[in-house]
Amino acid sequence: MHQKCIGLFQSLGPVGGKLTGQQAKGMLMKSGLPVEQLRDIWRLSDIDRDGKLDADEFTVAMFLIDSLRRKRMTQLPQTLPYNVIPPSKRTNPF
Repeated sequence: MHQKCIGLFQSLGPVGGKLTGQQAKGMLMKSGLPVEQLRDIWRLSDIDRDGKLDADEFTVAMFLIDSLRRKRMTQLPQTLPYNVIPPSKRTNPF
């Protein structure tokens, strides 16, 4: 899934390695999920809270969307589980 997401990310034209909400909106809307859920997905995926998604954060967003659509998840978590946070974004949990 990661390589597919990287290809999608690159096709959206990131600037400085990041996508704005406007750049990602069309791709996220194609999921068919309610706008409220997509907002929550963005909030969860924007791990560094800069208002943009880098490739790893975009991959998290696509994972969450896929999990909801395939019913592997019935609702979004309040915070990302540690194993969903990309290694590049993890801080020591201990």
